[in-house]
Amino acid sequence: MTATVEHLTRATERLRAHPHDQGAWLELAAIHHALGNTEDAELAFATIGEGARIGGQVALAVACGRHLAELGSVRGPELIDQVVDTFAAGGGYTTGRTPTGAPTAPEEPPEVPAGTGTPVEQARALVAKLGAWLTQRHVDRIPRAPLLSSLSKPGARALVGVMTARAFPAGAVIIEIGHPATSLYWLAHGTVKVARDKTELGELHTGAFFGEIALVGGTTRTARVTASEDVWVLEIPARAIETAAQRFPKLAEVLANHARTRLLANLTRTSELFRALEEDDRDALLARFSTQLVPAGTTFIHEGQVNDHLWVVVTGRCQVQSAGSPIAELGPGAAVGEISLVSGAAAVASVSTVEPAVLLRLSKSDFSVVAKKHPKLMEEVEKLVVARETANRALFQDASDLIV
Repeated sequence: MTATVEHLTRATERLRAHPHDQGAWLELAAIHHALGNTEDAELAFATIGEGARIGGQVALAVACGRHLAELGSVRGPELIDQVVDTFAAGGGYTTGRTPTGAPTAPEEPPEVPAGTGTPVEQARALVAKLGAWLTQRHVDRIPRAPLLSSLSKPGARALVGVMTARAFPAGAVIIEIGHPATSLYWLAHGTVKVARDKTELGELHTGAFFGEIALVGGTTRTARVTASEDVWVLEIPARAIETAAQRFPKLAEVLANHARTRLLANLTRTSELFRALEEDDRDALLARFSTQLVPAGTTFIHEGQVNDHLWVVVTGRCQVQSAGSPIAELGPGAAVGEISLVSGAAAVASVSTVEPAVLLRLSKSDFSVVAKKHPKLMEEVEKLVVARETANRALFQDASDLIV
Protein backbone atom coordinates (compact mmCIF):
# COMPACT_ATOMS: atom_id res chain seq x y z
CA MET A 1 0.00 0.00 0.00
CA THR A 2 1.06 3.62 -0.53
CA ALA A 3 1.07 5.29 2.87
CA THR A 4 1.86 8.75 4.21
CA VAL A 5 2.41 10.26 7.63
CA GLU A 6 -1.16 11.58 7.43
CA HIS A 7 -2.41 8.01 7.09
CA LEU A 8 -0.46 7.11 10.20
CA THR A 9 -1.97 10.01 12.14
CA ARG A 10 -5.51 9.03 11.15
CA ALA A 11 -4.86 5.38 12.01
CA THR A 12 -3.47 6.39 15.41
CA GLU A 13 -6.56 8.43 16.18
CA ARG A 14 -8.83 5.62 15.04
CA LEU A 15 -7.09 3.19 17.38
CA ARG A 16 -7.16 5.72 20.22
CA ALA A 17 -10.93 6.02 19.81
CA HIS A 18 -11.57 2.28 19.24
CA PRO A 19 -8.96 0.17 21.06
CA HIS A 20 -11.20 -2.93 20.81
CA ASP A 21 -11.26 -2.68 16.99
CA GLN A 22 -8.94 -5.27 15.49
CA GLY A 23 -9.22 -3.54 12.14
CA ALA A 24 -7.78 -0.38 13.69
CA TRP A 25 -4.83 -2.32 15.10
CA LEU A 26 -4.17 -4.03 11.76
CA GLU A 27 -4.42 -0.77 9.85
CA LEU A 28 -1.84 0.89 12.11
CA ALA A 29 0.51 -2.10 11.80
CA ALA A 30 0.17 -2.16 8.01
CA ILE A 31 0.87 1.58 7.71
CA HIS A 32 3.97 1.26 9.86
CA HIS A 33 5.16 -1.49 7.54
CA ALA A 34 4.39 0.53 4.41
CA LEU A 35 6.32 3.52 5.81
CA GLY A 36 9.33 1.35 6.51
CA ASN A 37 8.97 1.53 10.30
CA THR A 38 9.99 -2.11 10.60
CA GLU A 39 10.40 -2.37 14.36
CA ASP A 40 7.10 -0.56 15.03
CA ALA A 41 5.27 -2.76 12.50
CA GLU A 42 6.66 -5.95 13.99
CA LEU A 43 5.78 -4.86 17.51
CA ALA A 44 2.23 -3.98 16.45
CA PHE A 45 1.67 -7.32 14.69
CA ALA A 46 3.17 -9.21 17.64
CA THR A 47 0.89 -7.31 20.03
CA ILE A 48 -2.18 -8.04 17.93
CA GLY A 49 -1.22 -11.71 17.72
CA GLU A 50 -0.64 -12.09 21.45
CA GLY A 51 -3.91 -10.31 22.22
CA ALA A 52 -5.70 -12.62 19.79
CA ARG A 53 -4.11 -15.68 21.38
CA ILE A 54 -5.27 -14.63 24.84
CA GLY A 55 -8.76 -13.92 23.50
CA GLY A 56 -9.05 -17.24 21.67
CA GLN A 57 -9.02 -15.67 18.19
CA VAL A 58 -6.70 -18.36 16.90
CA ALA A 59 -6.81 -17.61 13.18
CA LEU A 60 -5.82 -13.98 13.78
CA ALA A 61 -3.01 -15.02 16.12
CA VAL A 62 -1.69 -17.53 13.57
CA ALA A 63 -1.95 -14.96 10.75
CA CYS A 64 0.12 -12.47 12.74
CA GLY A 65 2.70 -15.14 13.50
CA ARG A 66 2.94 -16.29 9.88
CA HIS A 67 3.13 -12.71 8.62
CA LEU A 68 5.93 -11.89 11.06
CA ALA A 69 7.76 -15.04 10.01
CA GLU A 70 7.47 -14.04 6.35
CA LEU A 71 8.93 -10.64 7.28
CA GLY A 72 11.90 -12.44 8.83
CA SER A 73 11.06 -11.42 12.39
CA VAL A 74 11.97 -13.78 15.25
CA ARG A 75 8.70 -12.70 16.85
CA GLY A 76 6.84 -14.83 14.31
CA PRO A 77 8.12 -18.27 15.36
CA GLU A 78 7.86 -17.24 19.02
CA LEU A 79 4.19 -16.33 18.61
CA ILE A 80 3.44 -19.52 16.68
CA ASP A 81 5.05 -21.61 19.42
CA GLN A 82 2.85 -19.91 22.00
CA VAL A 83 -0.29 -20.50 19.91
CA VAL A 84 0.57 -24.18 19.43
CA ASP A 85 1.37 -24.64 23.12
CA THR A 86 -1.97 -23.03 23.95
CA PHE A 87 -4.36 -24.70 21.54
CA ALA A 88 -2.89 -27.97 20.24
CA ALA A 89 -3.93 -31.23 21.90
CA GLY A 90 -2.57 -31.24 25.42
CA GLY A 91 -2.19 -27.46 25.52
CA GLY A 92 -2.57 -25.87 28.90
CA TYR A 93 -4.77 -22.89 28.10
CA THR A 94 -7.81 -24.27 26.27
CA THR A 95 -9.81 -24.34 29.50
CA GLY A 96 -10.45 -20.65 29.08
CA ARG A 97 -8.68 -19.36 32.19
CA THR A 98 -5.68 -17.10 32.55
CA PRO A 99 -2.74 -19.23 33.78
CA THR A 100 -2.09 -18.97 37.51
CA GLY A 101 0.33 -16.18 38.33
CA ALA A 102 -0.02 -14.44 34.96
CA PRO A 103 -0.46 -10.65 35.14
CA THR A 104 -3.90 -9.34 34.29
CA ALA A 105 -5.16 -5.99 33.07
CA PRO A 106 -8.62 -4.42 33.48
CA GLU A 107 -11.32 -5.53 31.06
CA GLU A 108 -11.71 -2.02 29.68
CA PRO A 109 -8.75 -0.33 27.96
CA PRO A 110 -7.11 2.71 29.53
CA GLU A 111 -7.81 6.13 28.11
CA VAL A 112 -4.74 7.41 26.32
CA PRO A 113 -4.94 11.15 25.58
CA ALA A 114 -3.17 12.57 22.56
CA GLY A 115 0.43 13.47 23.33
CA THR A 116 3.19 15.46 21.77
CA GLY A 117 5.94 14.41 19.41
CA THR A 118 6.05 13.21 15.83
CA PRO A 119 3.25 11.03 14.40
CA VAL A 120 5.52 7.99 14.72
CA GLU A 121 6.27 8.78 18.35
CA GLN A 122 2.59 9.28 19.16
CA ALA A 123 1.66 6.00 17.47
CA ARG A 124 4.49 4.25 19.32
CA ALA A 125 3.33 5.57 22.71
CA LEU A 126 -0.27 4.53 22.01
CA VAL A 127 0.72 0.98 21.04
CA ALA A 128 2.87 0.67 24.17
CA LYS A 129 0.03 1.64 26.54
CA LEU A 130 -2.82 -0.14 24.78
CA GLY A 131 -0.60 -3.13 24.04
CA ALA A 132 0.06 -3.67 27.75
CA TRP A 133 -3.69 -3.83 28.29
CA LEU A 134 -4.40 -6.00 25.23
CA THR A 135 -1.83 -8.66 26.07
CA GLN A 136 -2.56 -8.94 29.81
CA ARG A 137 -6.34 -9.13 29.86
CA HIS A 138 -8.24 -11.75 31.84
CA VAL A 139 -10.55 -13.73 29.54
CA ASP A 140 -13.07 -16.02 31.22
CA ARG A 141 -14.06 -18.21 28.29
CA ILE A 142 -11.85 -19.23 25.40
CA PRO A 143 -13.29 -21.46 22.65
CA ARG A 144 -11.26 -24.39 21.40
CA ALA A 145 -9.70 -24.26 17.95
CA PRO A 146 -10.93 -27.42 16.17
CA LEU A 147 -8.29 -27.32 13.45
CA LEU A 148 -5.40 -27.21 15.95
CA SER A 149 -6.96 -28.91 18.97
CA SER A 150 -7.34 -32.15 17.01
CA LEU A 151 -3.57 -32.29 16.38
CA SER A 152 -0.55 -32.98 18.56
CA LYS A 153 1.84 -30.08 19.07
CA PRO A 154 4.26 -31.30 16.34
CA GLY A 155 1.33 -31.85 13.98
CA ALA A 156 -0.18 -28.43 14.68
CA ARG A 157 3.21 -26.76 14.26
CA ALA A 158 3.74 -28.50 10.91
CA LEU A 159 0.29 -27.53 9.64
CA VAL A 160 0.64 -23.90 10.73
CA GLY A 161 4.02 -23.84 8.99
CA VAL A 162 2.41 -24.24 5.54
CA MET A 163 -0.26 -21.58 6.07
CA THR A 164 0.05 -18.30 4.18
CA ALA A 165 -1.52 -15.05 5.38
CA ARG A 166 -3.24 -13.27 2.46
CA ALA A 167 -5.07 -9.95 2.32
CA PHE A 168 -8.05 -9.32 0.01
CA PRO A 169 -9.69 -5.90 -0.54
CA ALA A 170 -13.43 -5.39 -0.25
CA GLY A 171 -15.22 -6.84 -3.27
CA ALA A 172 -12.47 -9.29 -4.22
CA VAL A 173 -13.52 -12.81 -5.20
CA ILE A 174 -11.59 -15.28 -3.06
CA ILE A 175 -13.23 -18.46 -4.38
CA GLU A 176 -15.00 -18.79 -7.72
CA ILE A 177 -17.56 -21.40 -8.78
CA GLY A 178 -16.08 -24.15 -10.93
CA HIS A 179 -12.46 -23.50 -10.00
CA PRO A 180 -10.41 -26.42 -8.62
CA ALA A 181 -10.33 -26.78 -4.86
CA THR A 182 -6.67 -26.47 -3.96
CA SER A 183 -6.87 -24.79 -0.57
CA LEU A 184 -8.82 -24.45 2.65
CA TYR A 185 -9.24 -20.92 4.01
CA TRP A 186 -9.36 -19.74 7.62
CA LEU A 187 -10.75 -16.23 8.09
CA ALA A 188 -8.36 -14.31 10.35
CA HIS A 189 -10.19 -10.99 10.19
CA GLY A 190 -13.23 -9.60 8.42
CA THR A 191 -16.44 -10.82 6.78
CA VAL A 192 -17.07 -12.66 3.50
CA LYS A 193 -20.25 -13.42 1.56
CA VAL A 194 -21.02 -16.87 0.18
CA ALA A 195 -23.31 -17.19 -2.86
CA ARG A 196 -24.34 -19.72 -5.48
CA ASP A 197 -25.85 -18.50 -8.73
CA LYS A 198 -28.07 -15.62 -7.56
CA THR A 199 -28.72 -17.07 -4.11
CA GLU A 200 -26.81 -15.66 -1.18
CA LEU A 201 -26.09 -18.51 1.22
CA GLY A 202 -24.91 -16.31 4.06
CA GLU A 203 -21.95 -14.55 5.61
CA LEU A 204 -18.88 -15.89 7.39
CA HIS A 205 -17.01 -13.94 10.02
CA THR A 206 -13.62 -13.90 11.73
CA GLY A 207 -12.56 -17.39 12.79
CA ALA A 208 -14.68 -19.29 10.25
CA PHE A 209 -13.40 -21.85 7.77
CA PHE A 210 -14.45 -21.90 4.15
CA GLY A 211 -13.49 -23.92 1.10
CA GLU A 212 -13.65 -27.19 3.02
CA ILE A 213 -16.73 -28.55 1.21
CA ALA A 214 -14.98 -29.00 -2.12
CA LEU A 215 -11.75 -29.91 -0.36
CA VAL A 216 -13.32 -32.80 1.54
CA GLY A 217 -15.55 -33.84 -1.35
CA GLY A 218 -12.80 -33.72 -3.96
CA THR A 219 -14.90 -31.58 -6.30
CA THR A 220 -14.56 -28.16 -7.86
CA ARG A 221 -15.83 -25.08 -6.04
CA THR A 222 -19.61 -24.94 -5.74
CA ALA A 223 -20.01 -21.40 -4.39
CA ARG A 224 -18.51 -17.94 -4.79
CA VAL A 225 -16.87 -16.32 -1.77
CA THR A 226 -16.43 -12.54 -1.90
CA ALA A 227 -14.82 -10.19 0.60
CA SER A 228 -17.48 -7.94 2.15
CA GLU A 229 -14.73 -5.69 3.50
CA ASP A 230 -10.96 -5.75 3.59
CA VAL A 231 -10.18 -9.22 4.92
CA TRP A 232 -7.18 -11.24 6.05
CA VAL A 233 -7.24 -14.99 5.53
CA LEU A 234 -4.97 -17.96 6.08
CA GLU A 235 -4.65 -20.17 3.01
CA ILE A 236 -3.87 -23.83 3.71
CA PRO A 237 -2.85 -26.05 0.76
CA ALA A 238 -5.02 -29.11 0.17
CA ARG A 239 -2.01 -31.42 0.18
CA ALA A 240 -1.00 -30.22 3.63
CA ILE A 241 -4.50 -30.89 4.95
CA GLU A 242 -4.54 -34.37 3.38
CA THR A 243 -1.13 -35.23 4.83
CA ALA A 244 -2.11 -34.01 8.28
CA ALA A 245 -5.45 -35.83 8.15
CA GLN A 246 -3.74 -39.11 7.28
CA ARG A 247 -1.41 -38.80 10.25
CA PHE A 248 -4.07 -37.47 12.61
CA PRO A 249 -7.49 -39.10 12.00
CA LYS A 250 -9.13 -36.71 14.44
CA LEU A 251 -8.45 -33.84 12.04
CA ALA A 252 -10.16 -35.71 9.20
CA GLU A 253 -13.16 -36.28 11.47
CA VAL A 254 -13.31 -32.60 12.43
CA LEU A 255 -13.20 -31.47 8.80
CA ALA A 256 -15.74 -34.07 7.66
CA ASN A 257 -18.22 -33.13 10.39
CA HIS A 258 -17.72 -29.43 9.73
CA ALA A 259 -18.19 -29.95 6.01
CA ARG A 260 -21.36 -32.01 6.52
CA THR A 261 -22.84 -29.30 8.75
CA ARG A 262 -22.08 -26.64 6.14
CA LEU A 263 -23.38 -28.83 3.31
CA LEU A 264 -26.69 -29.40 5.05
CA ALA A 265 -27.06 -25.73 5.92
CA ASN A 266 -26.46 -24.74 2.29
CA LEU A 267 -28.80 -27.43 1.04
CA THR A 268 -31.76 -26.19 3.06
CA ARG A 269 -31.39 -22.81 1.35
CA THR A 270 -31.08 -24.08 -2.23
CA SER A 271 -32.96 -27.36 -2.64
CA GLU A 272 -36.60 -27.25 -3.72
CA LEU A 273 -37.18 -30.32 -1.56
CA PHE A 274 -36.27 -28.54 1.69
CA ARG A 275 -37.04 -24.88 1.19
CA ALA A 276 -40.77 -25.17 1.88
CA LEU A 277 -40.36 -27.25 5.04
CA GLU A 278 -40.43 -25.86 8.54
CA GLU A 279 -37.14 -25.85 10.44
CA ASP A 280 -38.15 -28.77 12.68
CA ASP A 281 -39.19 -30.80 9.64
CA ARG A 282 -35.88 -30.08 7.89
CA ASP A 283 -33.83 -31.05 10.92
CA ALA A 284 -35.74 -34.31 11.37
CA LEU A 285 -35.28 -35.20 7.72
CA LEU A 286 -31.63 -34.21 7.38
CA ALA A 287 -30.67 -36.17 10.48
CA ARG A 288 -31.59 -39.38 8.64
CA PHE A 289 -29.54 -38.71 5.50
CA SER A 290 -26.14 -40.32 5.10
CA THR A 291 -23.33 -38.59 3.22
CA GLN A 292 -21.74 -40.36 0.24
CA LEU A 293 -18.53 -39.28 -1.51
CA VAL A 294 -19.05 -40.65 -5.03
CA PRO A 295 -16.26 -40.85 -7.66
CA ALA A 296 -16.81 -39.55 -11.19
CA GLY A 297 -18.45 -42.04 -13.56
CA THR A 298 -20.38 -43.90 -10.84
CA THR A 299 -23.95 -44.94 -11.66
CA PHE A 300 -26.02 -44.89 -8.48
CA ILE A 301 -29.48 -45.30 -10.03
CA HIS A 302 -29.89 -47.94 -12.74
CA GLU A 303 -32.60 -47.81 -15.39
CA GLY A 304 -35.02 -50.73 -15.08
CA GLN A 305 -33.96 -51.55 -11.52
CA VAL A 306 -35.74 -50.76 -8.27
CA ASN A 307 -34.28 -47.76 -6.48
CA ASP A 308 -34.67 -47.76 -2.71
CA HIS A 309 -33.19 -44.35 -1.96
CA LEU A 310 -33.88 -40.68 -2.36
CA TRP A 311 -30.71 -38.88 -3.44
CA VAL A 312 -29.86 -35.19 -3.17
CA VAL A 313 -26.89 -33.68 -5.00
CA VAL A 314 -24.83 -31.54 -2.65
CA THR A 315 -21.72 -30.86 -4.75
CA GLY A 316 -20.72 -31.91 -8.23
CA ARG A 317 -22.81 -32.73 -11.31
CA CYS A 318 -24.82 -35.78 -12.28
CA GLN A 319 -26.22 -36.91 -15.64
CA VAL A 320 -29.60 -38.55 -16.22
CA GLN A 321 -29.66 -41.09 -19.08
CA SER A 322 -32.39 -43.12 -20.72
CA ALA A 323 -31.59 -45.91 -23.18
CA GLY A 324 -27.98 -44.76 -23.07
CA SER A 325 -28.75 -41.19 -24.15
CA PRO A 326 -28.34 -38.17 -21.83
CA ILE A 327 -31.62 -36.39 -21.12
CA ALA A 328 -30.77 -34.05 -18.24
CA GLU A 329 -28.04 -32.82 -15.92
CA LEU A 330 -28.42 -32.27 -12.19
CA GLY A 331 -26.49 -29.85 -10.01
CA PRO A 332 -26.30 -28.98 -6.31
CA GLY A 333 -29.67 -29.00 -4.56
CA ALA A 334 -31.38 -31.34 -7.02
CA ALA A 335 -33.27 -34.38 -5.72
CA VAL A 336 -33.46 -37.58 -7.75
CA GLY A 337 -34.96 -41.03 -7.29
CA GLU A 338 -38.20 -39.77 -5.80
CA ILE A 339 -40.45 -41.36 -8.46
CA SER A 340 -39.37 -44.95 -7.87
CA LEU A 341 -39.07 -44.29 -4.13
CA VAL A 342 -42.71 -43.26 -3.88
CA SER A 343 -44.23 -45.60 -6.48
CA GLY A 344 -42.02 -48.63 -5.91
CA ALA A 345 -41.66 -49.00 -9.70
CA ALA A 346 -38.36 -49.56 -11.45
CA ALA A 347 -36.32 -46.47 -12.29
CA VAL A 348 -37.12 -45.02 -15.70
CA ALA A 349 -33.59 -43.65 -16.17
CA SER A 350 -30.04 -44.10 -14.96
CA VAL A 351 -28.20 -41.41 -13.00
CA SER A 352 -24.39 -41.15 -12.92
CA THR A 353 -21.86 -38.70 -11.55
CA VAL A 354 -20.15 -36.57 -14.19
CA GLU A 355 -17.47 -35.47 -11.71
CA PRO A 356 -16.62 -36.35 -8.11
CA ALA A 357 -19.71 -35.56 -6.10
CA VAL A 358 -21.05 -35.43 -2.57
CA LEU A 359 -24.53 -36.95 -2.35
CA LEU A 360 -27.01 -37.29 0.47
CA ARG A 361 -28.87 -40.60 0.57
CA LEU A 362 -32.12 -41.41 2.39
CA SER A 363 -33.43 -44.99 2.51
CA LYS A 364 -37.03 -45.79 1.67
CA SER A 365 -37.67 -47.05 5.22
CA ASP A 366 -36.30 -43.85 6.79
CA PHE A 367 -38.23 -41.77 4.28
CA SER A 368 -41.49 -43.52 5.25
CA VAL A 369 -40.90 -42.92 8.96
CA VAL A 370 -40.19 -39.22 8.49
CA ALA A 371 -43.01 -38.73 5.96
CA LYS A 372 -45.58 -40.08 8.40
CA LYS A 373 -44.52 -37.55 11.03
CA HIS A 374 -44.12 -34.65 8.60
CA PRO A 375 -46.89 -34.55 5.97
CA LYS A 376 -45.35 -31.48 4.34
CA LEU A 377 -42.44 -33.61 3.21
CA MET A 378 -44.74 -35.96 1.31
CA GLU A 379 -46.48 -32.97 -0.25
CA GLU A 380 -43.15 -31.64 -1.53
CA VAL A 381 -42.04 -35.02 -2.84
CA GLU A 382 -45.35 -35.53 -4.63
CA LYS A 383 -44.90 -32.14 -6.30
CA LEU A 384 -41.45 -33.24 -7.43
CA VAL A 385 -42.85 -36.52 -8.74
CA VAL A 386 -45.51 -34.76 -10.80
CA ALA A 387 -43.00 -32.23 -12.15
CA ARG A 388 -40.44 -34.93 -12.97
CA GLU A 389 -42.99 -37.19 -14.69
CA THR A 390 -44.24 -34.25 -16.76
CA ALA A 391 -40.69 -33.39 -17.76
CA ASN A 392 -39.95 -37.01 -18.62
CA ARG A 393 -43.02 -37.28 -20.83
CA ALA A 394 -41.98 -34.12 -22.66
CA LEU A 395 -38.49 -35.49 -23.21
CA PHE A 396 -39.74 -38.82 -24.53
CA GLN A 397 -42.30 -37.05 -26.77
CA ASP A 398 -39.56 -34.84 -28.21
CA ALA A 399 -37.50 -37.94 -28.94
CA SER A 400 -40.38 -39.68 -30.74
CA ASP A 401 -40.88 -36.65 -32.94
CA LEU A 402 -37.39 -37.18 -34.32
CA ILE A 403 -38.21 -40.66 -35.68
CA VAL A 404 -38.93 -40.51 -39.42
